[in-house]
Amino acid sequence: MVKETTNAPAMPDANSLRNRARLAQEQQGLSNRQASDAMGIAYTTYSAWLNNSYAGNNDRIDEAVEKWLKSLDVKRQERELTPIIPGFIMTATASRIFAMLDGARFGPDMAMIAGDAGVGKTVALNAYQRRNNNVWMVTARPAMRSPTAILTRIAKELGLRERGNGLDEAIIERLTDTGGLLIVDEAHHLSIQALEEIRSLHDLAEIGVVIAGNAPLNDKIDGLGRSKEHAQLFSRIGLRRYIQRPLERDMCAIIAEWNIQDDDVKVSAKGIAQKPGGLRSMSKVLRNAMRMARIAGNDNITTDDMKRAWAEHMTGELPKFRRVGG
Repeated sequence: MVKETTNAPAMPDANSLRNRARLAQEQQGLSNRQASDAMGIAYTTYSAWLNNSYAGNNDRIDEAVEKWLKSLDVKRQERELTPIIPGFIMTATASRIFAMLDGARFGPDMAMIAGDAGVGKTVALNAYQRRNNNVWMVTARPAMRSPTAILTRIAKELGLRERGNGLDEAIIERLTDTGGLLIVDEAHHLSIQALEEIRSLHDLAEIGVVIAGNAPLNDKIDGLGRSKEHAQLFSRIGLRRYIQRPLERDMCAIIAEWNIQDDDVKVSAKGIAQKPGGLRSMSKVLRNAMRMARIAGNDNITTDDMKRAWAEHMTGELPKFRRVGG
């Protein structure tokens, strides 16, 4: 007589599961409380389970711990497959932005950098701040249209706690004699009154100020040239740069950092950089394409990888590069 067997999955050994949980905690640098929060288990319940003294439904805890361990494996695999975007690259555009920032800082002067999204403005501004002392950078948001809102954000960046009527004077006192530079990114969100307040910081603290943002900032400032009311702001801006599109030299410098071998992939990448989103979109698509290549077991990106990555990023056919100068 043949003995019947079952195909039921084997339950994980409880002690083995506890050891795996302890090892995972150690690798992740997590306390019992942090681990229990990640698993959705009460801290006291998890601690008792770890000590093999939990009197409740251990199967439920086993299942929650097993799910957490599997999620850690998925995250690890994802990290291994997902490439790291290259760090800051001193492109031709970045070099020009650095020169403007130096001019504003050491003038001291007031500068405006405007242009389309994805040309590398913010990346260069952040890199400049990291490389220099006494450079403060804030990012405006649509909710910061008023002078008080942007001054409050600047005060926070400077480490000031003042509020109310004395806020602007506290900022001026902090900035005076620092030889520093104040950068306000996404400044196209600000009202003219808020921009006037920033201009007054430049005047009274005698420090360099840079306002940067998308194309509407350029239109907003240029419009002031026809207004006597805001002539002070318009005339204070001694340095201006409008960056309409990414330079081909910038594209090539970034593509080189990705170690792209296929010429067709290079052409596709540059075509993406010419679309809205510019260099930012190009880097995102290259990152996703590299991930797809790794999943397929390849070390290099193919045109098919680029097509699939582009389809996940945007609709339409993969763009083609058209040389327009630069």
